[in-house]
Amino acid sequence: MSAFGIELTRLMTAKGIGVHEFARMSHYSAGYISNLRSGKKTPAPGTAAEFDALLRADGQLLAALRPAESGMAAAYGRQFLDEMTSHVIELGRLAELTNIGDGTIEQLNDTVDHIARDHLSSPPEPLIRRAADVNGRVLELLREQQRLRHTRDLYLIGAKASALLSALCGDLGQQRGAAAHARTALILGQEAGHSGAVALALSAMSRVAFWDGRRKRAADLARRGYEICPPNSTRVLLACQEADAADVPAAQEAISRAARAEYEVADEDDLPVLYSCGRARRSCYTMTFHLRAGQPVKVLTAAATADEANRAGEDCQYGTWAQVQMSAALAHLGNGAVDGAADRLAPVLALPSDMRLATFDDKLARTLALLSHSGYRGNAGARDLAGEIDGYLVGRKVGIMAYPLAIEKGNRST
Repeated sequence: MSAFGIELTRLMTAKGIGVHEFARMSHYSAGYISNLRSGKKTPAPGTAAEFDALLRADGQLLAALRPAESGMAAAYGRQFLDEMTSHVIELGRLAELTNIGDGTIEQLNDTVDHIARDHLSSPPEPLIRRAADVNGRVLELLREQQRLRHTRDLYLIGAKASALLSALCGDLGQQRGAAAHARTALILGQEAGHSGAVALALSAMSRVAFWDGRRKRAADLARRGYEICPPNSTRVLLACQEADAADVPAAQEAISRAARAEYEVADEDDLPVLYSCGRARRSCYTMTFHLRAGQPVKVLTAAATADEANRAGEDCQYGTWAQVQMSAALAHLGNGAVDGAADRLAPVLALPSDMRLATFDDKLARTLALLSHSGYRGNAGARDLAGEIDGYLVGRKVGIMAYPLAIEKGNRST
């Protein structure tokens, strides 16, 4: 039995509270409570704090959990991610089956928007708990009887929070959690009757499918989202996602459609900024298309457009900014310009560990492979840059790129 399990059992016994009664009090299953008591499961700190409050234990449960936390830190609370995934699945199921004030709705909605905006420049891990707390509150409120309009509002907030969680889990390479949150976002968006939220969920599902290597499904989901999305910037993103997943001829049409959709934006976005797409982000996807088509000069032209948008103050998530630098570096290497590649990659390779997203790794690995090209043999700059990338990738899981790139050293096509 764990220290937490011993303390939980002691407190429940002292207060005469049985497993089933405590399950009703806490809204967790009796089986989960039993597993905590026996030590078979370890709760997330937020759960321990919630139990402290229910049992009026003055922090004793959270203190009992502390020794176990250090052993979980390296994997960023894998237990917590699994537990969170279970909760979000339960949230989705409840929405399928199935009195607060406007102030509560507004507060929850504002919280989601703030988390999305913070993601522009913050690492994903701290944001996961904040978004999970929103979904936990939504789940708690949906268990109660609400007015129909408030229920729909809660579904919409849950859809937005779940789409955020899907993206954040994907940033950490947690595909199972990302898939569960994306699916729940779809369920909640449909229940809310909100076409923008449904499109948002389809964007999240497309992202999951893309990083799972299911490119056709990713393209189909993105196109489906594009077809139903209102004329906001999420529609631009969906066209870009389709381009990323489609074969080159179809990708060209989708990239052109994304440019048209940007000029057609009419609705003010009421969805998280994480799923918006301005000039910088569209240019980033355009760069990837030209990398796939073997056109380094056009990659660098699109990079200049992204740089201009950033200088003009456009909101751009740092993950997008990093992707622009990596794509530009690959184009420079395709043109034989090691110094240009090194200048682009320097700020990416200097990112702190908690901001090194899983979505960076495969492109950096492709850069490393290009540096090993025979044309760079004996090039000191190429050797130094390869060493820096090697150091960045140590201990990280690198897979096969989701799409092939047609860039090689000396490929100077336009």
